Amino acid sequence: MNPRIVIPKSNIASSIGGPVTIDSIEVSPVSIPSLEMVNFAGNFSYESSTAKDVEFQMKLSATTSFEGEIDLPDPLGTYDVSGSLDFDTFTETHSLGNIVMDAGSFSMLVPTTKAGPFSMTPRPLGNGKDQIIGVTEIRAKKIDMKCTEVPLSNPLGVYLGNSIPFENPMDPNDVLIEETKMAELNSNNISTPSMTMDKIQVLNIVIPSVTTGPLEIRTDTDMTVKTSKKMFGSGVTRHGDAKDAKIKGSITLSIKEVSMKIKGGLEFKNIKGSVTTDSATSGKFDMNLAIKGITIKGLNICGMNIPEVVMEF
Repeated sequence: MNPRIVIPKSNIASSIGGPVTIDSIEVSPVSIPSLEMVNFAGNFSYESSTAKDVEFQMKLSATTSFEGEIDLPDPLGTYDVSGSLDFDTFTETHSLGNIVMDAGSFSMLVPTTKAGPFSMTPRPLGNGKDQIIGVTEIRAKKIDMKCTEVPLSNPLGVYLGNSIPFENPMDPNDVLIEETKMAELNSNNISTPSMTMDKIQVLNIVIPSVTTGPLEIRTDTDMTVKTSKKMFGSGVTRHGDAKDAKIKGSITLSIKEVSMKIKGGLEFKNIKGSVTTDSATSGKFDMNLAIKGITIKGLNICGMNIPEVVMEF
């Protein structure tokens, strides 16, 4: 065994560090089981919107009736006619293609909403080169240093295997360290309690485009359309036997159901706006934290106390 000094028990009353630089901070994926937001509101405007692959469908039934007279060749004179036709319910479907709409805006106000679980993976902060994260001062109190080992050289090459404990006669001392470097500091399995954030604002949101999924708009409210039209006179061109007919007809159209399918969804362009929420409460979340390239200038350790030292040879 190489000779060494083992300090099994020690403590530091406080420490004050000078300027601290950190090359990078890596945060593990963060998983949040649930999030509740109160008074979530958003106002957005968009430059244009397009309804893609629109299909218009109507379910309807029709009734038609007519009355009038037909002029027959002499000496037969005229012949009175009247009647009606009833059509069973049928469906008319028309494809309208893409419908481009003008610019507009929309607002959202949700009194309370819940979401989760969801997770996020932050990018590392800084890259050790052109982005440096600086901390002006670091303070730490009541640091407990356990099993600190100070290796010693053994010029005689003697390995006796003896352990000689003795009390440290020194009183607590202050230690000044000009510079401290740490390659990496890992904090694993960090678990936070539930937390609430108030008056959250996300301003100047810019979204190039948003496309919704397929939409279907449906109404089953009955609507009746009744028309009355003379089949002779101004604005009517007659052919064949209709030339000698003077008939006035009426059509009653009953629309049973109207549906519009936007099979390609709605596409909004250049959405801009802001989102606010009164408060957001999250459940506890877990993460790991890795800090690399730590440099501390002018570390002052106050009240260092080493009550016991063990020398091993």
